[in-house]
This record gives sequence, structure tokens and C-alpha cells, in this order.
Amino acid sequence: MQNNIEYIRSSWKYIGIISGIFIISVIAGLFVSLKDLGLQENYLEMFKNSFGWMKTLSPLSIMLVIFLNNAVKSLFAIVLGTGFGIVPIIFVGGNGIILGLIANEVSKQQGVIFVLAALIPHGIIEIPMILISAGFGLRLGYFMYLSLRGERKDMRSELAGSLRIYMRLIMPLLFISAMIETFITPAIVMWISG
Repeated sequence: MQNNIEYIRSSWKYIGIISGIFIISVIAGLFVSLKDLGLQENYLEMFKNSFGWMKTLSPLSIMLVIFLNNAVKSLFAIVLGTGFGIVPIIFVGGNGIILGLIANEVSKQQGVIFVLAALIPHGIIEIPMILISAGFGLRLGYFMYLSLRGERKDMRSELAGSLRIYMRLIMPLLFISAMIETFITPAIVMWISG
């Protein structure tokens, strides 16, 4: 457990950079949507088309789909980070812009309180876990860059450290987040909607 805490603590710089990219990209998405270029409607429609089929599933199946989606993306953010951290940056930046676009569009239709109710209950766990995963990916990418420059870095040990925390901390918390998103968030949204 101590090793996990130390690894996370030693990764704060990378997690901080990724978190900054995420915040900036969400703000950029909000600003782009204010210009009314039609992108937000397109992304909202694409989002509905991509996940609309889930309405036919049982709540348990929905929870598993959400969990697997987030778990696989988080794993890829770590492992593909070895490519100089490019994938985690694109992943977080792209998702931040889309979140900003969709959040603004939905807030126009349903209000800001609705958007917060739809995001905060599960997002308070899900978003940090994804950002930590991407931060680990960025760290791996930087270490890969250093090893190519001739500095000795134990990439196998670095990857093992990231994956250990992914299995012990990130995956279980993403599972809890998926449970909240499936069973608690909709109830809160319905209560807010009246």
C-alpha cells in the first residue's frame, strides 16, 4: 500500500499537467459552443447515437458497459502513454472539449443545475480516476523519452507500478462510479427535473 501511495505522490506533476489540460479543454469547449458553430448539436447527436442503444439494456448491463468503457479507456491512457505521452494528452484534451460542448448545450436546454446533477455524483470519482490514469501515461511517456536520450529508466518497473495502482485502486473506484452513474445519478436527475 505504501508503494502505491508513494507512486501516486511521485506522479503528481504529471497528473497536475493532465488535469490542467482537461480544465483548459473543458473551458475551450464551452467557449467554442458559445460561438454557436453548430458543433455542440452535432456532438450531442453523436453522443445520443453512440450510447442510445444502452436504453434497451438492463440496469446491471448498463453499469457493466459504463464500467468496461471507462476501465478500458483508462488502461489505454496508461499503456499507450509510452508513446511519449501523446495519447493521454489527446484523450484528455479531446474529451474535455466534447464535455464542454455538450455541457453547454444541455445547460441551455435543461439548466446548469441539471448538468451538475448529471455529472457530479459519479464524476467526482470517475474524472479523477481517468485523470490519474492519463497522468501515469504521461509519466511513462516522459520516462520513455528520457530512456531514448540515454538516461537509464526501468520502463518495465514503471509500467508495473502504474498497472498495480490501476488494478488495486482505479478499477475498483471506476466500478463504484459506474454503480453511482447507473443507480444514483438518474434518480438525482429525475428529482431535479421534477
